[in-house]
Amino acid sequence: MGDSAVDEAAGSGRATGRHGRAALLRLARWFDSADTARADALYAAAFAAWPARRLGGAGDETAPATGSWWNAPRAHAAPPRPAGPVPTEPAADHSAQRAALHAAAESRAHWRRAAAAEVHRALAQRTEGGARIALDPAAAGVLMELLTAALGSGDPERAPVTAGDMELEVRLHAGPAPDARLTLASPDGELHLDGLWLQVTDYRTTRVPDDTPADAPAGDGPDDGPEQEPPE
Repeated sequence: MGDSAVDEAAGSGRATGRHGRAALLRLARWFDSADTARADALYAAAFAAWPARRLGGAGDETAPATGSWWNAPRAHAAPPRPAGPVPTEPAADHSAQRAALHAAAESRAHWRRAAAAEVHRALAQRTEGGARIALDPAAAGVLMELLTAALGSGDPERAPVTAGDMELEVRLHAGPAPDARLTLASPDGELHLDGLWLQVTDYRTTRVPDDTPADAPAGDGPDDGPEQEPPE
C-alpha cells in the first residue's frame, strides 16, 4: 500500500482517525513491510475485523483470531425454532389448593358455630351476683368478639347494649347490675366484669326484658309458692 493509495483514502472524505493522514501513512508502511500472516493480524487489529468464534453454545476449542472461517472449528449452533405458532404451556391446576382452602374455611366456620352454641348455652339466662362461667378457648374467643362489639356501642353501666353475629346466629346483651361480679374463665385465663350482667339470645332478639333486677331473689312475687287453703 503506497502513498498514492493513502492519499486517495484521505482525499475521499472518509474518516481517517485521530491522527489523520500521518496515521494512515504509518499503517501503510507497516502493511508494506509485513508478510501475509502479519498483515492479516495487523488488519484485524487496526480495523477490529475479528472473525466470529462461535455462533452459539459453548465449545472446548478456541478459534484463533487470525483463522479463516473455512478452517475454524464448526460452531455448535442452537437448533432453529419450529415454524408456526409456539404451543403455550397448559394452565396450572390449582384445584387441590382451592379444595384445601375451602375445607379449611369450612372447618373454621364449623368450630366457630360450635363455639357460639356453647356460649349460647352457657349464657342463656341472665347472669346474677357472683356468677362464674367456664368456657373453652374457642367459645371464649367468640364471646370476647361479641363483648367488644357490645361495649363499643355504648355504656352498659348506664343502659343495656347489644351486639350480634348473623352468621353465628347469636346476640349478646349486657346491662347494669351494680352488685354483680361476673367471672369468665377459660384455659387462657380469667376475666372479671363488675357491675354488669350478660345474656346471649338468638340473633333476632334485639332486646331482653330489663325491668327486673338481675339479683332479685326468686319467689318474691305475690303469686309465687303453692296455693294454701283458707283457714276454717
